[in-house]
Amino acid sequence: MIIKKYISAAEMLARAEDVLTEKEAENNLPLGLLKRLAKEEENKNAREEGESPLLVLVENESEHIEFIMVQTPPQNLVICGNEEAVERAVLWLKENKVDIPGVVGCKPVVEKFANKWKDETECNLQLFMKQKIYKLETLKEFPRKKGRLCYATEDDIALVTYWTQCFYEEALEPKEKLQAEEFIMKEIKCNRIFLWRDENGVPVSMAKRSRESENGVTVSLVYTPDEYKKQGYATTCVAAMSEWLLKEGFKFCSLYTDADNHVSNRVYLKIGYEPIADSVEYRFISGTGQKKAEDSGASI
Repeated sequence: MIIKKYISAAEMLARAEDVLTEKEAENNLPLGLLKRLAKEEENKNAREEGESPLLVLVENESEHIEFIMVQTPPQNLVICGNEEAVERAVLWLKENKVDIPGVVGCKPVVEKFANKWKDETECNLQLFMKQKIYKLETLKEFPRKKGRLCYATEDDIALVTYWTQCFYEEALEPKEKLQAEEFIMKEIKCNRIFLWRDENGVPVSMAKRSRESENGVTVSLVYTPDEYKKQGYATTCVAAMSEWLLKEGFKFCSLYTDADNHVSNRVYLKIGYEPIADSVEYRFISGTGQKKAEDSGASI
């Protein structure tokens, strides 16, 4: 197998997009990440020195792509591809002294990668997150709460920042207020944050659009505060936003959910989302010469 390292995300995207699009919803994370990096290149938004992304393809002798690796340091390595290429990829990373705090992707290939990395580096593995990837093409009919879906505005920055911090705390990844606020201000300016307001105009739930690809878009950052939970607001918010995105012309929406959260899984099934794959995230904890992971990995 042949390893090809890219400097340009746009060049790697041009080479790998067709392969990734064969399973577009399942591969929304590496596909969306490459598209974002390519857009940053186009807009000349250079990353800080020393923070260049790792962009690697593993090809067979017929130049068919077998394995894809993308990392934006210090985040986790995002992978997808054939299990047969895992050993070659791991050995290349080790030979080139690439520091990766963890790995995320679809379950079978990630588990094989994590175990091989453990063998090669003598690190310890921490299964940090188990998720299901869902895909929706057609909404189901169900009773919705009264209210309306709307864009979050600059007037909502304080509230959405607080909700975002709460979301990340629940996801075991605390986010500092300033970091959350900077993120939210940017996303609100791009009309990526949606709020569901009840019939009195009170915001009761939120969601965000992420990672647009040729045919699909991801729904993320779904959050409802405790006082409004178990009232159908999250279900209505995600359904309304998904409907909005499908009407824009996307053929499908995708989202990730905690595999062990049976309530949220039932919610998405009720809307019309169907599970298509399992995703896992492993952290590599200090072993012999292995740095402990402290970052959350690729945001979903």
